[in-house]
Amino acid sequence: MFAPSPSELAKDATKEHAEVEQLGTITLEELNKYHCNNEERRLLSLFGTIFDVTSSEKGYGKNGAYKEYAGHDITLAIGLMKTDAQWLDRFVKMEEKWINDAKGWVEYMDAKYPRCGKLDRWDEDPESWPELSEEEKEAINKCVIM
Repeated sequence: MFAPSPSELAKDATKEHAEVEQLGTITLEELNKYHCNNEERRLLSLFGTIFDVTSSEKGYGKNGAYKEYAGHDITLAIGLMKTDAQWLDRFVKMEEKWINDAKGWVEYMDAKYPRCGKLDRWDEDPESWPELSEEEKEAINKCVIM
């Protein structure tokens, strides 16, 4: 059985969002303040677009399924389908497959959560970012046996 694609999940989401405070362009340090334990507001970044995920306590709250993502740029992590902290807030050259997998989630996020700003690191040219180390590339493909 296959998991539904992000675009299939987006069909079930509403495009109507509550009004949220717009932040403009912020730094990674500022974004990191909006983590899962922040009761006031929880945010995340995907390709530099900041989404307000505060409405999803089950998803991004302190006991949420994706609590690790709150307060972070998740582009690489979601492109790799990893939730480990080592893949968050990473600004590295991404392989085409990772980019395409991450882009698939933009439609879902847009359907489910309001946009509220931009992350300044994405104003940089991603081609200028470093590549993952060989050790990190090996870790991506490591099979976990439970």
